[in-house]
Amino acid sequence: MASSVSAPASIAQNNTPDTSEPPPLTFSTSLFRHISPALYLQRHLLHEPPIRPNGRHPSQHRDFTLTTNSLSHAHGSAVVRTGDTAVVCGIRGEILTLAPGDDHTAFESYHRSHASGTYGRGSRGSGGASWGDLIVSNLEISTGCSKKYPLGPPGSFAQTLSDQIQELIRVSKLVDLTSLRICAQDATPEPSQRPIKGYWSLYIDVLCISLDGNLLDAAWYAIVAALRSLKLPLASWNHLEERIFCDRSSLHPISLRGNLPMVATFILVPVARSSESAGSKGHTHNSDNIILNDPDAFEEDQANETLTILSTSINGEQEKNPRSRTGLLGTKTRIEKIEKIGECKLGNLHLRECLILAVEKSSRFTEALIKEGLDAGNFIV
Repeated sequence: MASSVSAPASIAQNNTPDTSEPPPLTFSTSLFRHISPALYLQRHLLHEPPIRPNGRHPSQHRDFTLTTNSLSHAHGSAVVRTGDTAVVCGIRGEILTLAPGDDHTAFESYHRSHASGTYGRGSRGSGGASWGDLIVSNLEISTGCSKKYPLGPPGSFAQTLSDQIQELIRVSKLVDLTSLRICAQDATPEPSQRPIKGYWSLYIDVLCISLDGNLLDAAWYAIVAALRSLKLPLASWNHLEERIFCDRSSLHPISLRGNLPMVATFILVPVARSSESAGSKGHTHNSDNIILNDPDAFEEDQANETLTILSTSINGEQEKNPRSRTGLLGTKTRIEKIEKIGECKLGNLHLRECLILAVEKSSRFTEALIKEGLDAGNFIV
């Protein structure tokens, strides 16, 4: 007698050939960011409207907080935090005594001088008489502020930023060097005619405690705020001992420029556009590049160009300069320095837009200075 055996339904289904397509390969957002960071950033910038991975628009800068006089042993200090980038700036004044025969005009010039001179000064070293002896800046990156900078000696990045900050101080002439004079107290009623016996030399130390991109802007704003809060002891020349003495009970500020120069940094990120989106408008682009204001660390790694603008807002009656452009709220802006790293071309329209964004960021910082009780000078908000 014949009998038939049927296979179970589960076995029959497994033996059935699978004709469906395999599921598409997908990645999580965090994995996509690590595998292809450039493409990950492009996908965000190609949206309409474009949005950055940190949630900001291309022209939007990060909010920042400002606190002054946080260091008790410094003559002036400031803490600036913008996003996840935080810096501390401390300024210490030391007395530099002129020796007989020294030309004081060499100290009051922002141009390098090779004039030699001998004099007594603090413990921070010695050198010829020049502007660099009155204002010396230094920037350090602390261990643990970023994964890129482990324990070890200062790298080239910190040294490059230190040199860049020193150059910005020189170009902008941020400090009125005549306000650093230490004069003899004689019968001459006019202070400018009194004999100059020495100077205050300012040592500006900036420490980065958290780094998430655009360290230059945060460091510069901390320096400006620290200089605004700076108060030096009253120094006078003692004729009997022929030395300079300080009265710590009497403090006085120094003089800065009437219009504060501000720094704004932008980057250009390459974006591969399709033919349909190449003619789209509504955001800044230059051929295959998009300009990002106040970049973070992730965006800086994908940039092919960096643009730094040092600008000053002025009144129209104060100065007539062909490099001055009309900015926000009817003010005029003078470009004092532009530094560009890269080979991409930047048109006048894009440069003008960067300048407007720089003025807007400077206005926000000026408001923060006023909120801290620091006089912002003639800077127009």
